[in-house]
Amino acid sequence: MAINNIGTDTVLQRKADLLFNEIDGELVMLSLENNEYYGMDEVASRIWTILEKPISFKELINKLLEEYEVHEPQCIENTLSFLNTLSKKKLIITE
Repeated sequence: MAINNIGTDTVLQRKADLLFNEIDGELVMLSLENNEYYGMDEVASRIWTILEKPISFKELINKLLEEYEVHEPQCIENTLSFLNTLSKKKLIITE
């Protein structure tokens, strides 16, 4: 499923074969498939952590709204943008 078609019930999960490590509260990840390193800020790192287990987009947004002081429309927009990047790099799977 393309990330552009993500709905509230779309289930997301990070790919299991990626190497990553936490450095000063932020994640650095290596994709052997892409042969690239990725750095993630605090919120992106939190989303990545949450995506360890399958979660619906709606549940992900609700969790982020509980943990961060952000308005829902902004949370949805920023999260979709981040997930779109992850999808383009083939770092997550969607159902």
